[in-house]
Amino acid sequence: GSEAMLSGEFGESFIAYLLCKEGINIVRASTVGFDLFAVDPTGKIFPKKKLVGISVKARISKSHNKFVPTIPLGSEKIKASMKIWNAAAYMGIVVGSKDKKLDVFLAPFKSARKFRGKAKRADVLAVSKLYSDKNGTVIKLF
Repeated sequence: GSEAMLSGEFGESFIAYLLCKEGINIVRASTVGFDLFAVDPTGKIFPKKKLVGISVKARISKSHNKFVPTIPLGSEKIKASMKIWNAAAYMGIVVGSKDKKLDVFLAPFKSARKFRGKAKRADVLAVSKLYSDKNGTVIKLF
């Protein structure tokens, strides 16, 4: 419904804002596979001067204190967009809960399946695994 649509738009705008604050050039996209495109002129977060496509997933719950969903990745769409745009791909994840806690993560798409957890489906990401990343693969923006 409208809540899901608004949380998606919020997630895209919030990630764009956070990246812009870091000096990254960012534009919102309306394309299959990517919601945002970014170029990092200094290589602070993304590969230096490489086009990066970001698929944003927002999960904000009014009913859970600790909301740790499994998110479908949409891998085939992202893979196709990577080829079309010749872009590196990242997942942007915004997670919120009724206790007003908000977290924002970035993870390289090529590593996203490592964060599947115990999910039976291969094409998902378990948000709880982003919190426990010990390899430094996941970037916590907020």
